Amino acid sequence: MLAAVWLLVQAPVSQPYKDDSVASAALNRTMKYRVLLPEGYEGSGMQYRALYLLHGLTGDYLDWSTRTELSRAARGLPIVIVMPDGENAWYVNAADKGPRFEDYIADDLVRDVERKYRVIRSRYGRAIAGLSMGGYGALRIGLKRPGVFVAAGGFSSALGVADPKFAEAMTGGLAAYRDEVARIFGPPGSETRTANDIFVIAGAAKPETAPALYVDCGTSDGLLASNRELVAIFQKRGLNYEYHEVPGAHTWDYWNRRLDDFLPWLMRAFTPAGAR
Repeated sequence: MLAAVWLLVQAPVSQPYKDDSVASAALNRTMKYRVLLPEGYEGSGMQYRALYLLHGLTGDYLDWSTRTELSRAARGLPIVIVMPDGENAWYVNAADKGPRFEDYIADDLVRDVERKYRVIRSRYGRAIAGLSMGGYGALRIGLKRPGVFVAAGGFSSALGVADPKFAEAMTGGLAAYRDEVARIFGPPGSETRTANDIFVIAGAAKPETAPALYVDCGTSDGLLASNRELVAIFQKRGLNYEYHEVPGAHTWDYWNRRLDDFLPWLMRAFTPAGAR
């Protein structure tokens, strides 16, 4: 149940965080985002890798910076971390010509960041990751758009949202979230549901073009079974992935701890294959 345990990590916001915004053509409105700049960014002149880090259901663009020790975990790494606001939209281009949150993230936001910040302007310099709803969004967008992101990761990812029965169980019967999911994905059997079913997308992924993949889920998390199911597809398809299943639940404490494993993996994933 996604709305359950949200354990707050007392991590004060500190520089070098910067708040920014993007005029999104896909959404026809301005969206906020927060950026974590690496140490020495202002005086270095170098081009940095970029990580687009997505929040979960009921969250916002401030979550990663206020509920985890992200700045500590990223200290010393040559990476710009971008935390956009995704509302409760599942990072999907919604049914019936609804809001296009996937296009906002993968097109509008990426272009805005690359215009304003010194980041590498190619897939080899871009990664996307997230937790829960954001983990689903990051893995799905990464697999759908392998030409945009070289790596994609998900913590405690809410992967079954395109399945009406799973979505009902996942939202715990909370009417507001259930109805919102129905509006975004359309009725059972809709084209939008099929197009955003991550298990279908992963089953068609090609090893030679797919991003490097990272999946992480706690052993006490109710979403563990679906994460195992996705990893089994990765293995069957021969995709490049790393999977961690360690003690923990669907909590901020867990996601905070897992940053220390994810970020070093990500820096390795950024390295072009020929340079390893």
